[in-house]
Amino acid sequence: MDIKSYFAEKLSELLFLEVDKKNVEKIFGVKISENIYLPVSSKYIVNNIKSKRNMDEIPVGYFIEGMFYVLGADVKFKFGKYYKNILKSDENNSKFIKGIIAKNIKNKNYEDAYVILKGLSILEDTREIYDKLIIMVDEIRKKNNMYEEEELEILEKAELKENYALPYFYEAIIKKENGDYEGALFCINNYIKKGGEETLEVTDLKQWLISIVNYDRGKELLENEPADPTKALKLLIPLMDTLGDNALLYYYIAVAYRMLENYEKAIYYLNEALNIDSSIVEIVNEMGINYASIGEYETSIAYLRKAFEATKSVEICTNLIMCYLNSGDLKDAKIHLEIAKKLNPKDEVVVQLDNIIKGISKS
Repeated sequence: MDIKSYFAEKLSELLFLEVDKKNVEKIFGVKISENIYLPVSSKYIVNNIKSKRNMDEIPVGYFIEGMFYVLGADVKFKFGKYYKNILKSDENNSKFIKGIIAKNIKNKNYEDAYVILKGLSILEDTREIYDKLIIMVDEIRKKNNMYEEEELEILEKAELKENYALPYFYEAIIKKENGDYEGALFCINNYIKKGGEETLEVTDLKQWLISIVNYDRGKELLENEPADPTKALKLLIPLMDTLGDNALLYYYIAVAYRMLENYEKAIYYLNEALNIDSSIVEIVNEMGINYASIGEYETSIAYLRKAFEATKSVEICTNLIMCYLNSGDLKDAKIHLEIAKKLNPKDEVVVQLDNIIKGISKS
């Protein structure tokens, strides 16, 4: 269920009582062009029935609360324009509803408090109201992820206000949680730019996001075509201060050095990575590639066999075959070629190695 359907369901729990336009003018002092239905919580009606009170004696405050609630749940509600006119006609209505909101918060009825406060924001479009809305909806979202859509909508409206920093901070948190680190960094920079307080929490979050964004950009520079290992290293190496316990950081630094044909440095950083986490197969495979690149085929084979046993990857298998060929071990090269054929007989490298081994066998 999305949040709009959820609010519609909550609206269905209200009772709507038809009120003649003359009675509306009599009760609220507001002229309207048609009869309307005014909302009131069913719990109040039940209490009135239990106490055998006449329906005409329902306190006006119940209707005021109901109208604010409806505006908060559905701003496009059929009679919403009338509710706005009624509620704006007396400034005491806003004072009254703030007391209701406070009472709901005290009783831990946070959702009702939020919906009513959202209705109030339509009449009082102030930063003070939005400060409370943002903090309240964020707390609800932490317990009910369905509210993420609602929070983002509130933040989008708040960001339209000039030099209003707070919504950008909360949007940064949501984007960070969703893995959009560049978006989160953009938001936290906007928060600071618009005058948000740079607390230790904000500074730490910003530095962490910069590290993650640079890490991702460094990876992209190695994975995209054409690769740019030099630029990648400029981004990745400084991250050892903040992400020094991340084995994959050292792995990508090693990949960059291998691309630059600096195999000794690559092996150094791969050893650092293995010291942090020896279970990552990509690191073990990369170690094998680097040792093969400096002609230490026996060491390379030991790493590649370990990686292949864990993955049964045709790519690692073909690396093994090439190492066996370079070390003069034709027997094991043929054995692993057959294994590679079973994994993927149409693989381009497998086909090439098959032709090479056939040529060696004939000579």
